Amino acid sequence: QRGLPLICANPDFIVRMADNSIAHMPGTMGEFYEKLGGDVAYFGKPHEEHFQACLQQLGLDTDKVAHVGDSLHHDIAGAVGAGIDSVFVTSGIHSDELKSTFGVMPSQADLESLFEKEKITPTHVVAAFH
Repeated sequence: QRGLPLICANPDFIVRMADNSIAHMPGTMGEFYEKLGGDVAYFGKPHEEHFQACLQQLGLDTDKVAHVGDSLHHDIAGAVGAGIDSVFVTSGIHSDELKSTFGVMPSQADLESLFEKEKITPTHVVAAFH
């Protein structure tokens, strides 16, 4: 009713917490606000402007960096859209879908199934960083 815009500087929808639970992130609120008819300005993954701003700040070309993350929808899709190599960490928000536990690489079949379902494929895949 009041026409107030929402600025969402972290459009992630969910995060996996240290206790392995899932928590909601600001992107969930942005999506809800849009459904109510509100205007939302997004900045952050997966929007290309976010990646371009980082590259500019670092003074690097796309072939000199890789984006690391656990979200196919935000981290990997954003990197792909910006022409940046990506490293998908399987021990994050998609671990349940991949039937994996922290630090254990999922099967190739489960990875391919998830990438096909989401229509997003990373450049590289790791189970975790230790």
